[in-house]
Amino acid sequence: MRFLAIAWTILIFVGCSLPGRDIPAVSVFDHFDKVVHFTFFFTFAILWLIVFPSRDLSKRRRNLFIIIALSFIYGFGLEFYQINFVPGRAWDVWDGVADGVGGIVGALFYIYRIVK
Repeated sequence: MRFLAIAWTILIFVGCSLPGRDIPAVSVFDHFDKVVHFTFFFTFAILWLIVFPSRDLSKRRRNLFIIIALSFIYGFGLEFYQINFVPGRAWDVWDGVADGVGGIVGALFYIYRIVK
């Protein structure tokens, strides 16, 4: 499972490294890209929480906090990376928010559906 979590994290980076002209224009509805960001980080949170399970409640809370924080840090870090190093990409605060919220909802899903 650790391999899958690492591979997913790398996949997110690769997707965010594509130049703007190489990204297919998919417009199912307005702001569809936010759903994509949310989904990527929803999955990111679940995979990493599966990698670091804990029966101890305090350790589980710590892991949840770390994974949620990493979702925001990685998401906004990728936005910074894109604006500075990826041609045709721009900073979008709402992409970073969608990443973090995806991490939160993924962590909650993990707690209430997977651990339960």
